[in-house]
Amino acid sequence: MSDQCTKGTNWGVVSIDDKNLCMKYNQSNIIKLPLKKVVNSNTQKNDIVLQLSTDDYGENDDMLCEVRFYIPPQEQKLKQEKEKKKQENEDNQNSMEEEDDGADDDAEPTFQQKLQNEILTKAKIGQSSADSILTIHDVPLIVPRGKYTMDFFKKDIRFHGNTYQFTTDYKGISRFFLLPMPDEINLSFVIGLEHPFKQGQTTYNFLVMQFKKDFENEIKLKYSRQKLDEIGWKGIKEEYSGPLYDIVCEVLAEITGIKVVSPKNFKSKNGLFCLRCSVGPHSGFLFPLEKSLIYLQKPVLHIKHEEIKEVIFQRIGSTNLNKFFDVKIVYKNQNQLFSGIERDELDNLTQYFQQKKIAVRKLQDEVPHIPLDDSDDDEDEDDSRQKKKNKTNIDPNNMDSDDDDDDFHAAEDDEDGSGSEDSDEPESASRNQK
Repeated sequence: MSDQCTKGTNWGVVSIDDKNLCMKYNQSNIIKLPLKKVVNSNTQKNDIVLQLSTDDYGENDDMLCEVRFYIPPQEQKLKQEKEKKKQENEDNQNSMEEEDDGADDDAEPTFQQKLQNEILTKAKIGQSSADSILTIHDVPLIVPRGKYTMDFFKKDIRFHGNTYQFTTDYKGISRFFLLPMPDEINLSFVIGLEHPFKQGQTTYNFLVMQFKKDFENEIKLKYSRQKLDEIGWKGIKEEYSGPLYDIVCEVLAEITGIKVVSPKNFKSKNGLFCLRCSVGPHSGFLFPLEKSLIYLQKPVLHIKHEEIKEVIFQRIGSTNLNKFFDVKIVYKNQNQLFSGIERDELDNLTQYFQQKKIAVRKLQDEVPHIPLDDSDDDEDEDDSRQKKKNKTNIDPNNMDSDDDDDDFHAAEDDEDGSGSEDSDEPESASRNQK
């Protein structure tokens, strides 16, 4: 701990050797990371994001899984200017050569890019495609979205995109699904991961590729038959041709030994293998499979039949006003609501769950309409007649008296200037005197 910085400083100089990545302030370590723990490195705007391995920790253990280094843009410009000055001092050439050097300097990578490349090289993350056994270019992913290059190595697959790159170990893959989409043009290939990866603040438990059925390709492996046998890839062919989705499924299934699952028996009223519905504000598709349910695509959800405690159908009243209904899946002390399913699919979905011996409960939310009896109608008519009679038979006691009218006239006289009762008394007295 003698060389550890304890001042709380969070900025410094990064240095990388063959084993560790260190950030130092005045020759004291602020942070020291073993490069063997770094499983991925990405650049995001002015940040370099390091993802650390969590294999040695339990589910409930506290762990450091991500570190971000922020590189100020001004600092990058200063470093580039210093490098230019060094080059100018070292190279005493004519002005034309200096201009050429300046053009080359503009094309040079930034300090952030240089540091990122050094991390990838020292941590042995960013192996080039030339070292891979098989490379497939422009693979379309919808989770996470983008086109990626897939590099197949002996122990893992590495996805390289324009912005992100990530790696998944073959042992970390848990399941495969090949799902025909309702447009009957695309197929979604879902890869389930035991160890999810992160891009920014988003965690991904599944990878979803989307292929066109009629898109074909020819791929040749870089290893000979002898080398493939030596690394244990005896079932892998040296060449593949045909639909791209078929090639990817066949290669991954052979390497991992995991079967690719597709929908079989369930079909909707339109003959599709899925139901259109929504999870929260996002619309997607629910695929009832033989042993589970899977929903695409925001978020990707997978629910096994053995985990389901109860299925509740909601908004299925007897009236024809509701054209849609909802399904609530209760499992693992939680529930998931799939809303907006067409009412015509109610019988198919009910039969599906009953065949899988899953408890089904139906809720009718409409309030039943209670018709009125004839006696109630007679009572209403009597009440209306009585109200009319009360309006016509006005009680004279409740009306204003004549005294009130006299007061009203008296008030009018006051306004006309005829005087009040007090002014009338002297007049009557004078008359009597006369």
